[in-house]
Amino acid sequence: MPISIQKKSECTGCGACSNKCPQKCIIFKEDSCGFSYPKVNTLKCTDCGLCEKVCPLKNNMKSNNRIKAVYAGWSKEPELRISSTSGGVFSVLAYHVLEMGGLVSGAIYDSENTICHTIVSQKKDIVRLRQSKYAQSRINSVYTEIKRALKMQPVLFCGAPCQVAGLISFLGGHPKGLYIVDFICRGVNSPKAYREWLKELEEQQRAKATRVWFKYKEDGWKQSPRCTRIDFADGSKIVQKGMDNTFMCGYLGNNLYIRPSCGSCCFKGQERYGDLTVGDFLGVDPKYDDDKGTSLILINSEQGMDLFEQVKPNLFTVEREIGEISSGNVCFTDSVRINPKSEEFLKVIGKDMPFSEAIRKYTAVSFFTKIKRCLKRMMKLNKK
Repeated sequence: MPISIQKKSECTGCGACSNKCPQKCIIFKEDSCGFSYPKVNTLKCTDCGLCEKVCPLKNNMKSNNRIKAVYAGWSKEPELRISSTSGGVFSVLAYHVLEMGGLVSGAIYDSENTICHTIVSQKKDIVRLRQSKYAQSRINSVYTEIKRALKMQPVLFCGAPCQVAGLISFLGGHPKGLYIVDFICRGVNSPKAYREWLKELEEQQRAKATRVWFKYKEDGWKQSPRCTRIDFADGSKIVQKGMDNTFMCGYLGNNLYIRPSCGSCCFKGQERYGDLTVGDFLGVDPKYDDDKGTSLILINSEQGMDLFEQVKPNLFTVEREIGEISSGNVCFTDSVRINPKSEEFLKVIGKDMPFSEAIRKYTAVSFFTKIKRCLKRMMKLNKK
């Protein structure tokens, strides 16, 4: 039987099934909320069952990797650090693998600002892979391309934990020469929400967006989660901050467009699929936080340790305790609670109302909720 998704929460969209299909009869198609799910061409399907066997969720896939060491760190190159989401560790790793004669795979914005995975071979292209993208990327045929490339050279792959699991399942294991970096993931957002947000800005600006820079560090690293810069073809730019940053408010504050499977993610905690895990080291000891970006670096395998030791001269690093991870990174162990109005929101944007209007409607705080929050604040003050 070809792969069949009975519940939306049972598919991460990792792309392993479409890459594995020998008949190439599986495509990923967006639903009304903008999330992609496998669609099988039954006329071409031979019922080989490989798509079902390769699915990480259907086979309760487990990893043997566990965290061996924890570091805080950042690139010693100031410009690289500032232009990265946290401390620039991914770029340092990527440059090193290229110097080894390898390839690097990660998520980019294409010419239409769509987010997809690709493979690069030159240092100048690493800038396109840098920074968080905040919407789910299309894997396309990248797993297949990586399998072919590994016959000749090493490859560094960076992706969400579910994408990493998909790659390993597709390859049938973790082959030598494949370096894998995953990241602390809060949940992947709907490409539809991202498109509708950007489309509205382009209409307001009357120009095409040429660059989207989430977590823009204009006001420092700690303020960057709610600061986004968008550059346009006419040379203009917009910097959205705080409550004016509608996309990040809908994501961070309200969980309005996170993929259903992210509400019960099984790729969290200390069992990691990546050789290394990176992320923002939120809550790190203040003496290692100068507000320019501090990376959390988890070493999960011997291969990861070897790679880390090779790039260490290019990093400032300090070893930390594993207990520090969760204090500022709740999503290291816990899944987000998806907004119950998420599906409704995603269906109305672009159809019944523009993105900003929908955000105002679906993020409005009721009078009752305001009273509850006020009482909680008063209780905290009284305790002091």
